[in-house]
This record gives sequence, C-alpha cells and structure tokens, in this order.
Amino acid sequence: MGSAPALLKGFLDRVLLPGFAFKYQQGEKYPQPLLVGKTAHLLLTMDTPPWYFRWIYRAPGLHQISRTTLAFCGVKPLKSLMLGPVISSTLPQRQHWLKQARQLAQRV
Repeated sequence: MGSAPALLKGFLDRVLLPGFAFKYQQGEKYPQPLLVGKTAHLLLTMDTPPWYFRWIYRAPGLHQISRTTLAFCGVKPLKSLMLGPVISSTLPQRQHWLKQARQLAQRV
C-alpha cells in the first residue's frame, strides 16, 4: 500500500533500538545515530509499475525506509532496486530480477 509491509516495520522496530541504532543524549534535540558508516541496498517488490511508484506516488515506501528509518540511525542507502509489477510478471522476468538482486548483493 505504498509503505513498508507490517512485518518489515515490526522487525525494524525490534532491531533498530536505542543503544544499538541510536542514542538519546541529555540536552540534545536529536538522538545520535550509532550506525554511521554502515550502508544498505534497498530492494522493493511491488505490483505497481516502478515508474508509476516513483513518479506518480513519489516512492513513499522508499523514502520511509531510507530517510526516516535508516538515515535516522546513520545508515546510508546506496542503491534502490524497484521490481514490479510482480503480479503480472513472467518466470523469465522474475529470474532476471533475481539475477539483478544477486549482482547488487555482490557489490558489497
């Protein structure tokens, strides 16, 4: 529905905790990010064409994860790979997407 799936959001809420991902400091307006120097590749699957998600919807789920979650903790998103529409994809298309995902993971 344009944002992160509930299971992913719940996972991030349980993993990116104060003391691990960020630290509150007395007298400071914003928490200190503790994962500075870490990077991430974002892979989004969707049933919306990626161009429509990016240009019409303005990629809300991508912004939510990259800016308000990862960047808050100091993680720098490097590359985003948007795959879709999955619902009408063919087997060769899904195999191509898996190949793209593998290549992205090997760049680390």
